[in-house]
Amino acid sequence: MADFNAAAPFQYRMLMPLLASGVGKVVPWLDADVIFAALEVAAWMALVFVALRGVEMFCPEVSPRLRWPLALTVLVPVAMHLIVPDFRFPSTFQNEAGTLGLGEWRAVRLFRYVYDLPAAVFTLATALMLVRFERRRDLSRFAAYLGVFALATLNRETAVFMIAAFFGVCRHSLSPKTLLMALAAQIAVFVAIYGGIVWLAPAMENPHASVGASEYENHLMHNLALFASPLYLLTYFARFSAGLYLPVLLLRQHLSPVLGRIVFWYGLPLLASAILFGRLVEQRVVVEVVPLIWLAAIQAITAWVARQHTPGSSPLPARNLARASDSGAHERKVQTAMDRSGSAAFVIMLMFLAFMAGAMVMQARAEPSVIIPDPYRALEALKL
Repeated sequence: MADFNAAAPFQYRMLMPLLASGVGKVVPWLDADVIFAALEVAAWMALVFVALRGVEMFCPEVSPRLRWPLALTVLVPVAMHLIVPDFRFPSTFQNEAGTLGLGEWRAVRLFRYVYDLPAAVFTLATALMLVRFERRRDLSRFAAYLGVFALATLNRETAVFMIAAFFGVCRHSLSPKTLLMALAAQIAVFVAIYGGIVWLAPAMENPHASVGASEYENHLMHNLALFASPLYLLTYFARFSAGLYLPVLLLRQHLSPVLGRIVFWYGLPLLASAILFGRLVEQRVVVEVVPLIWLAAIQAITAWVARQHTPGSSPLPARNLARASDSGAHERKVQTAMDRSGSAAFVIMLMFLAFMAGAMVMQARAEPSVIIPDPYRALEALKL
């Protein structure tokens, strides 16, 4: 990638190769791997700084001296997607000579995909810029958001999903004309940057491309085959974002509506595209959404803890009640919709866990799996 001759669409993610190439021209005695490793370290540091800004924005009740340790916790779920080896299971259990084969560890190289960690950093930074703009909608804050969005696009094309998040966050707070203009500006920036890269970058053709005339690969059936293993499916979701989606669902009543909308409108398109175009066994392909889930979990947990330590409610002065009621009416409607969707997701999650438990019992041929098939076979015999 540093020589700009990698296969498409990987070579189209140009920010890190451009930085490495620039550093290599200034200090030509440094090897490209050393430069990329240094950029990776810088990206880890930037992730912590951006996470600290997120804690300051969404968790003001946290003591300032505790914000740094709290921001450092973002390293855990991101590392789970980039560093920790993947525990791969075969599609079905294998029992050979009395030995139950479960799978094997396969290491994931840290510096192979140099744009993955920066993509997580830029996603979190762009989301925070979007929150700043939503809190005070002026041109300077939109320009700052657009600048970070442009850098994120230069790093990885999945930044396009932030346009959906912008729509989800601002669709009620901006006038239709202003919203359309803001969306058009983001689309123009994305098309100009990514389209220009595709047109100018001398990338090699992808021999595995299988999605129309594009350079993308279709991994849908491969992903579905992997998830046919109940154990692999269970371990994948146990590892996904280090399980932080669970407190987000359980404490959804305490989740910031704006942050919840960003996670929803950005996360769903990203996950859908990853299922189709990405190899989910490489959990790096969804790393962008991990810092957003982490921040949502941290915010919901701290809000819940603050609520537990607050004796009763703190009523507003009477002169402010009418104003608070008017300004909060829309937020309550949004929160109600999020509660409904969160409750449905929670019930589906419980059904999924029950299904996984049943599948594991049946596959392991443990009690009560022995007695379950007998009534079914008896019913089939009666039909005959």
